[in-house]
Amino acid sequence: MIFDTNILIYADRGVVSAKQLILDTQQRSISAVTYMEYVPFCRNKKELAIFENMLQALQFNIHEVDHGISYHARQLVRQFALSHSMEMGDALIAATAMARKELLCTSNVKHFSQINGLMLDHYQPD
Repeated sequence: MIFDTNILIYADRGVVSAKQLILDTQQRSISAVTYMEYVPFCRNKKELAIFENMLQALQFNIHEVDHGISYHARQLVRQFALSHSMEMGDALIAATAMARKELLCTSNVKHFSQINGLMLDHYQPD
């Protein structure tokens, strides 16, 4: 399962169900984009180290953006930016999930629901 950035933020803010969801998932991954979106939420190097240690301890896979993912994301933006306000980060995360054939867990399904073939898991915080 690929986790969207918002799931990590909920867990960081102490939402127990988000933490439990992450712990209960056996195959954890994020897009490199999620990593880059999350790091600015860290207030200092100590919090960044905690985040990176968590990724390592829980054996998260970080999927890099390759040519195919970039191309697919560009097509998603072209198709959905004007009609659904598709942004670059969401397009790259969706394209990563599709390329890896993984379920995307997010609380923002409206950002992704228009994408045919994307497998979504709708997380709702407590």
